[in-house]
Amino acid sequence: MGIAATIKDKHLKLDQRKIDKVKKILGLKTETETIETALDMVIQKEKTESKRKEVVDRILARRSKMKPIPEDTSGWIREAREARDSRYGF
Repeated sequence: MGIAATIKDKHLKLDQRKIDKVKKILGLKTETETIETALDMVIQKEKTESKRKEVVDRILARRSKMKPIPEDTSGWIREAREARDSRYGF
């Protein structure tokens, strides 16, 4: 997944039921493949969440630069409709 493979022998005490359940869910054959895939999925999820946070931060930064919408939005909606109508020749 883009991370340089550094293979090391690890001797871990893991819950066999969890490994078997994940192996079945993912439809994999070996425990090693199951653990590697699960780790890759966690890494991918973190990348996705990080990217989503960047997008939300950009949206919030732009939103903070906009003028606030007045309590009565009818005037704002009327202005938007007039701008739309003049743009498209209605």
